Amino acid sequence: MSHTLVSLACHAYGLAALVYLAFLVRQSQVLAVTGRVLVGTGLLMHCVALIQMLGAQGGRLVGPAQGMSTFAFLLLALFLALDVRYRKPVIGAFLTPLAVAVLLIGMLLHGGSTPLPDAVRQPLLPVHVTIALLGMTAFGVAAGVGVMYLLMEREVKTKHFGLLFSRLPSLEFLDTLNRRLVLWGFIALSLTLATGALFTTTLRGLSWALEAKHVATFVAWGVFAALVNARIFAGWRGRRVALLTMAGFCLVLVSFLSSYDLSAAGPGMP
Repeated sequence: MSHTLVSLACHAYGLAALVYLAFLVRQSQVLAVTGRVLVGTGLLMHCVALIQMLGAQGGRLVGPAQGMSTFAFLLLALFLALDVRYRKPVIGAFLTPLAVAVLLIGMLLHGGSTPLPDAVRQPLLPVHVTIALLGMTAFGVAAGVGVMYLLMEREVKTKHFGLLFSRLPSLEFLDTLNRRLVLWGFIALSLTLATGALFTTTLRGLSWALEAKHVATFVAWGVFAALVNARIFAGWRGRRVALLTMAGFCLVLVSFLSSYDLSAAGPGMP
């Protein structure tokens, strides 16, 4: 049942992606409303599927399919909240295709999970994973905003005021939104590292090793820590901020994917 609901949600998201891409070409209130309805409908079905899945698995994400599905859900939920708040449906043209791609990959990995070892079945694990996914969601949206910023800046610098210039939000709005998203994502990433370290130390017999996911997580934290400080104390804005945001998000993705054995394993320890 849950897999069917996720499949239906994916179809709704796919249609929404087409609608938002059409909105990018021809702005229309009808297209904006249609996109919101499709995303909202998909989120409702997706939410029910996730609740069923978590209920069947004791409230824990146990594989890459579930992790990617949850990430896609949170990504679109945050986008819809931002769209309702700021009335910027054009952002959907950049985020809905990304969410659909992530969800499709997760669906292809369906059934590739294994039960968690008893040693890691601790109350802190769901908190740790939830915070990590929320942080990755904030960084994902910030990276999409960064792509929009770069495209808009190119239009301005080349003085080629084409389709994107008339469709995309202003550079100031995009930069401000990026700053807020990166700050919240950085807080979540910091809490992820703290809860991960605490969780690891509570497990007897679990040895900590420097693996790809650890390196990627620490490097990503360093990138975003430098970015937040540069914004606050050096007044950084614009292109370099957008590029660093995208680079940091790629590192977070590497950390996320490295936390799973894509053939069958459950989540590793970030």
